[in-house]
Amino acid sequence: WDPYENLPLDYARIFQFENFKKTQHRVLSNARDAAVKPGARIQVFLRNVPRDVMDTYHPNALFVCYGLLQYEHQMSVLHFTIQRHADYTKPVRSKDPMVLQYGFRRYLVRPLYSQNTRGGPGTNNVHKFERFLHPGRVSVGTVYAPIQFGTVPVSLFLPTTDSTKGPTLVATGSTLEINPLRILAKRIILTGAPYKIHKRSAVIRYMFFNPEDIAWFKPVQLTTKMGRIGHIRESLG
Repeated sequence: WDPYENLPLDYARIFQFENFKKTQHRVLSNARDAAVKPGARIQVFLRNVPRDVMDTYHPNALFVCYGLLQYEHQMSVLHFTIQRHADYTKPVRSKDPMVLQYGFRRYLVRPLYSQNTRGGPGTNNVHKFERFLHPGRVSVGTVYAPIQFGTVPVSLFLPTTDSTKGPTLVATGSTLEINPLRILAKRIILTGAPYKIHKRSAVIRYMFFNPEDIAWFKPVQLTTKMGRIGHIRESLG
């Protein structure tokens, strides 16, 4: 599996870490050394505040301030574990528009869902794509989003334009990793007609109709309906 094959143009603008865990440990350590200690009283001065912020400001309401760590202004591919909320019973499809709340950030996204399986050098970090977010199962959501260090809570809400109604909670979870090389693979079924069957091989007709498709599927492991495992060896036509 080549993680750089047939990438969309947006991948040219995303940020990729050589070692995300090591970078995250270094950035968080530097932030703790320079941060204000808990319980300390400080003064915050804001410059170039937009006029609409001052118009909507109320002294009795909370005014939230936050700062970004190193690299957190960059865009990358965010993965998070997610599980459907028990009270939400409607189908949740991949690429359905959702409001993603993770940490202090909130965005309108179209997440892709995949199985929450362990990837690594032996599996080439390939995970099965899921069309729906299944109830009672922890899945992995994938979106374009700004980088967020640390493990923070994640919530998915239905987008709404009615300000009188509260947000509808769809699923909850936590951030998993920042990794543009995670491969989401769709599982497909290939059908054909057995023409010759030998002891350790078989000749199958009408599964492909040009040699390019055969060469494309050669590296992929095949599993038959009866559980036999093998690979495509060569094209005979």
